[in-house]
Amino acid sequence: MKNILKIASVLTLVISIYSCSDSYYDTNLPSNSVSTESVAINNILPSAIQATMSAQYSAATSLAQVDQHIASAFNDQNIDKHYQNSLDEYWRLVYSKALPNIKILEDKANSTNSSHYLAIAKVLKAINIGLTTDLHGDVPYTEATLAATNFYPKYDAQQLIYTDVIKLLDDAIVLFSTANTSIYSPGADDLIYSGKAASWTKAAYTFKARFQLHLMKVNGGTMTATAVLASLSKGFTANSDDFQLKYNSVNTNPWYQSQLGLSTGNLTFYISNHFISYMNGGTVFPFASSLVKMDPRMPLLVDLNTYSSASITAGPDPTVVTNYIGSTNGTGGTSKTKIGTQFFYSKIDSPLVYLTYAEAKFIEAEAQFLLAGGSPTSTGTNAASYSAYLTGIAANMDKIGVIATNKNNYLADASIAKGNTAIQLKDIMRQKFIALFLNPEAFTDYRRYDFSTNAFKNLTIPANTDPLNGGKWIRRFVYSNNERSANTANYNLNFKSMITPVWWDK
Repeated sequence: MKNILKIASVLTLVISIYSCSDSYYDTNLPSNSVSTESVAINNILPSAIQATMSAQYSAATSLAQVDQHIASAFNDQNIDKHYQNSLDEYWRLVYSKALPNIKILEDKANSTNSSHYLAIAKVLKAINIGLTTDLHGDVPYTEATLAATNFYPKYDAQQLIYTDVIKLLDDAIVLFSTANTSIYSPGADDLIYSGKAASWTKAAYTFKARFQLHLMKVNGGTMTATAVLASLSKGFTANSDDFQLKYNSVNTNPWYQSQLGLSTGNLTFYISNHFISYMNGGTVFPFASSLVKMDPRMPLLVDLNTYSSASITAGPDPTVVTNYIGSTNGTGGTSKTKIGTQFFYSKIDSPLVYLTYAEAKFIEAEAQFLLAGGSPTSTGTNAASYSAYLTGIAANMDKIGVIATNKNNYLADASIAKGNTAIQLKDIMRQKFIALFLNPEAFTDYRRYDFSTNAFKNLTIPANTDPLNGGKWIRRFVYSNNERSANTANYNLNFKSMITPVWWDK
């Protein structure tokens, strides 16, 4: 198992030196710090990767409530009810840890002619700033890691940031395609792919396809689909390609850590009724065959305190109707169904998943659907879209650990195996939503289709939402509270309400 905390002392060093200012990033320079020049390049990469993954997890704890994978256990003014939220911890992780570490990695790679380290730095930079601009709109970017040179970084326009995100990924792809002539080459310090350039190249292409899909409102369906499919053709081809960080019994999965309150009765999240309705065979998506009463992934994903560890591993019988009842978002209501500590995403050694082959196949299915002239209200698509849809389901089930019999029965059910002439967008997006469990990307999908119930069946705005939103869905997050005091002028100049669409969402 890979060790994700090989250089904790270096992490503290790096995040301090490259902050724009101590107040801006809310970090302080340790008295015993050494200079960044004294730190080897292979000691920087693990910190950059860990900070990237920690930031994604931090965002997911809020985003999963917005997209209704999970629901808050608290009945107060929180993100579950779409009250104003600034994602402070996410912002801190990106701007005081991820980007500063990546900047040092980039500088060291340039100074040592380490082309593959530089390529990895570019991918990490792209996905960090890409997610940040997706969540907030215009954000600090070109001046974000200038340290004492500029304590008050400007906010760059999202349109310009997106151009650079794609360029960063393209540049990385070129760098990975050339031999690394430096004496420095990533290996065990690369906690994602162990220095395999081919794996990073696939990831860069697949991330590129994800960001290209975000631009469907800007570029139109056909142009977007064509670009997306071109990128996917060189992207992930199997579950083994997935971009994820592995944990172990010492360095434990953060979802596992968040669920440890189960033992004392202190819960933060329940599973949302909306998520369960996509899997339980009820009125929203009923199954056709008696062989399938519920999605066989559900007992492997969420905790009902019904199954033993042994039965979870083997795959519970999907023909047995089990009373999975979630919580309605916005009510703070109680529920038996939780994330748990023995399930695929939340075991002590579960991987923290960022991007998967299954998601790539659903991106492909949607792109082919658009290319065939599909819309949220149309029926039927081409054979390529339908094939990618089925492959995506199978890939996600294989990843989670569904046994072959249960997987095959599910895929053969008439409600799933509709054929390409009968499939609709809601079928594709249902499966993608399940595969994106606890992944911030689901919120982007909602916005791309304006929260349409034709694309996301039975989707409803949560109960008791912030009245200041006027009954509208939120479409972004406000800037960090620390920004408001440390970079006030730029904060005020760029502030937008949470119901204001970001650039690509208009």
